Amino acid sequence: MEISKIIKLEREQRNLSINQLSEQVEIPSYIIEKLENDENYATQDPYGKLYARKVLKFFGVDVPYEEKQEVVEETPKITTKILNPLVSVLPHTLTILVLALFIYANANFFSNKMEVQVSNIPERYINTVNPTEDQTQEQKVIDSITLVSEGDVWITISVDGEKSIINLKEGESKTIKFNNKIAFETIGNADKLKIIYDGKEVKITGREIIHNVFVDSDGIFYNGYNVLRGVPKI
Repeated sequence: MEISKIIKLEREQRNLSINQLSEQVEIPSYIIEKLENDENYATQDPYGKLYARKVLKFFGVDVPYEEKQEVVEETPKITTKILNPLVSVLPHTLTILVLALFIYANANFFSNKMEVQVSNIPERYINTVNPTEDQTQEQKVIDSITLVSEGDVWITISVDGEKSIINLKEGESKTIKFNNKIAFETIGNADKLKIIYDGKEVKITGREIIHNVFVDSDGIFYNGYNVLRGVPKI
C-alpha cells in the first residue's frame, strides 16, 4: 500500500483530525495534508520522507522504505550545519557592504565644506528687487526674488504651489514674484546660483545639488535656518 494511504488510514482509524494529529506529532497540518495526498512527496522528497517516518512511528507502523533511515536523516542536519553560520553572518556582511558603498558614493559630497554666503546686493539689481523704494522698511512686504546665474543652473521650483522647471545659462537672471512661498525642491549647480532678496545676495557654496530651500516674506530658509539671520557652517 502507498505510504500516503497508510498515513491517512491510520489517522482515520484513530478518529483523529488532521489538526489533532498535527498537534500530537508537532508537524504543521498542511504537511500532513500533503503527506496524505502526495505520494511522491511522502516517498521521494527527503524532507517529506522524514515527516512520513515520524508520523508512521507515532502510529507504531514499520517504515516500509528500502533505504536506511539514518542516511536520509543526515541530509537536512548537514545542510543546517552549513547554512546556519552563513545565515547568521549574511546580514552583517550586507550591512557593511552597503555602508561602504554609501561612504564611497558620497565621499565628494562630505569632503566639500558647505557654507552660506550673504552679502550686500550689487547696485545693478536694486531696482529689480526693490520696485517701491519710497516705502519704509516697516511698510515693505517682500514679494519677489531675483535669481542670477554664474553658470548653467537647473531648478525645480514651486511658486505658491505651482510647480515648474527653470533653466538658467551663465549671466542670465530671472525675477520671480510670489504671494506666499517659493519652494526650491532641487537646485542643480547650486554653487553657481545667487538669490537676490531684499537688498541681500545669498549664495550657497560647497554643494553641486541642494534640496528644500524655501523663501517667504520672512527670509530664505535652508535646513530649517533663516540664512539671512545667520546659519551654522556645515
